[in-house]
Amino acid sequence: MIISVTNLKWGVGKSTVSQNLAVCFAHKDYKVCIVDTDTNQTSMKWSAYREDHLPSVPVFGITDSDALPKNIKALNEDYEIVLIDGKPSLSKMTSKILLVADVVLIPIVASGADFWAMEPFIERYEQARTLNDDLKALLLCNRHDARVNLRKEVQDAMGSLHEEYGIPTLATVLNQRVAYEEAMIKWMGVYEGKDVKAKQEVIRLIQELEDHLE
Repeated sequence: MIISVTNLKWGVGKSTVSQNLAVCFAHKDYKVCIVDTDTNQTSMKWSAYREDHLPSVPVFGITDSDALPKNIKALNEDYEIVLIDGKPSLSKMTSKILLVADVVLIPIVASGADFWAMEPFIERYEQARTLNDDLKALLLCNRHDARVNLRKEVQDAMGSLHEEYGIPTLATVLNQRVAYEEAMIKWMGVYEGKDVKAKQEVIRLIQELEDHLE
């Protein structure tokens, strides 16, 4: 199963989501890896410093868009779950990240600005769907501030994406928590940390993804 975690916008938490999903999948005994497509190689660095007693989460750096499909195909034969940590740009790599995926997970910070920036990404997604009929996309509200209610226009935008393009919003929300930042700097996932609420969020996300992928 190939899950592309991608969005054109910076700062929506693609690497954080990829790492936390990978850790949770690993603890559920899936054979999982991450493919880091960003030149910053955030997930590569995170993986390099994980402690030996923690479940292994291999990360492969592939920044050449032409090399992506062949390498992803090979990894998909060796791993049950391949998570692609996407690059925030409207480039050839973005198209390849979409084309090789079984499902596209789109982290968003629920604000008007994030949805206004979605249009070129959705166009690229629609182009990919003409070549991959089975491609699915799911919106994930990430870094949500529970003290702030979603404004009506944001809720309407989510509904519009579902209605027009068949892109549903996952019920699971990942809240803005210090635990996610702490886990990253300790080369862990929140599943391995002490914040029970953060851990439960990621468990629910995994369960919901499994339901959608059945």
